[in-house]
Amino acid sequence: MRRYRAPLLVNLLIGIPMTAVMLCARWYAAHGHCDLDDLRRPDLDGCTYDQIENSDLVLCGLVVTGLFVLLLVLLADVFLPRSRRRPLTPWLLTLPAVLLPYALLATAAA
Repeated sequence: MRRYRAPLLVNLLIGIPMTAVMLCARWYAAHGHCDLDDLRRPDLDGCTYDQIENSDLVLCGLVVTGLFVLLLVLLADVFLPRSRRRPLTPWLLTLPAVLLPYALLATAAA
């Protein structure tokens, strides 16, 4: 159990920027389909000018933070353990802890 402590802490810390990725992905899934032509359609309720203007910004944020988190995961969970000749198993088994800060934030907001 002791050898899982450091990987768990590192993956929880990686989970902090992962919350930005999840929030951007959640917003983009809900409102990213909006376009200027959609403002006139009565069947698409919820499309506003603000959502259309923010769509590109949120998509850029999603890509940038997503790549940053992917880089952190590769560095912390694959490259560093391999360079120190440590087993990958504890690092990969604690990888789902990356989603834990977002899950805590989502349940606190609900």
